[in-house]
Amino acid sequence: MSSEQQMETRDLFALGGAWLLTVAAASGGVISLSLVDQLVLFAVAVVLPLAIGGRAWWWAAAAGAALAGFLAPVGPAGLLACPFLVVALARLAESLRAAGPPAAWRLVVGAEVLATAYAVVAALFLVQSRFGLEPLDLHEPIIELTAVHYSFAGTAALVLAAHTLAHATGGWRRVAVSAVVLTAAAPPVVAAGFVTGWAVPQVGGAVLMTLGVWLTATLQLRRAGALRRHAGRAGLLVVSGLAVWAPMVLAVAWAAGQHWDVPVLSIPDMARTHGLANAFAFCLCGLLARRLGSPAARCDTASVAA
Repeated sequence: MSSEQQMETRDLFALGGAWLLTVAAASGGVISLSLVDQLVLFAVAVVLPLAIGGRAWWWAAAAGAALAGFLAPVGPAGLLACPFLVVALARLAESLRAAGPPAAWRLVVGAEVLATAYAVVAALFLVQSRFGLEPLDLHEPIIELTAVHYSFAGTAALVLAAHTLAHATGGWRRVAVSAVVLTAAAPPVVAAGFVTGWAVPQVGGAVLMTLGVWLTATLQLRRAGALRRHAGRAGLLVVSGLAVWAPMVLAVAWAAGQHWDVPVLSIPDMARTHGLANAFAFCLCGLLARRLGSPAARCDTASVAA
């Protein structure tokens, strides 16, 4: 794997450290950032580089510009979100080039390419959010939350599902295929629910995503049991595999609560519970475990397409 496809660990630590300094500044009242803003920055600075790779300085520039965009007035701030879109598009172009002709793609390769495409969607919605645009009659905070969900539930969760498929054998391979298909299909189904206002795609999409990540979590826990000699990776997989069960119930309940009389959490409370658990425990720990594996074992499109 080339240095352009896999960032050095020190670069990832630097990006993570910069994000922590930003959170500290927000907590101290030096700058004003909502929890959702912080999750977007966490995705750009840490999770997406871990999930789809790329050059460290690309992501550093995108994250720095996005931070400036959150501090600038809505409207002109849209220009500052554009570097994120440029980086995501560049990674998609590289993924497509590495994957080769679509007719020859394996499911893992297709999932990795789609995961990178979902990062482009996340960037598009962040750009629209900071420009103050309201496409398809969507409003804030849904527009910014779409950027969050396509980063974590779209890109990161699909990369993790693809990684489990790359390791699955026997009957477990069918489980892994289901995890990939469900996780890949869920984001556009949920989006259709928000655009149309129909209950079936909105709630059904949440159910699809829930089933997909639960299957991925099951496979992660199974793999953790086979890594007794690699305590660090096994521990990360256990955390990732256990963390996602209850938070996804909250997601289905929230979707149902938009259409029926179901008690649900507010969006800020969902961000503190469902959002943080999925971002840090499921996505981050799962991606770190993936990175600790050997290069040949990672689900990078360049290594799997062969």
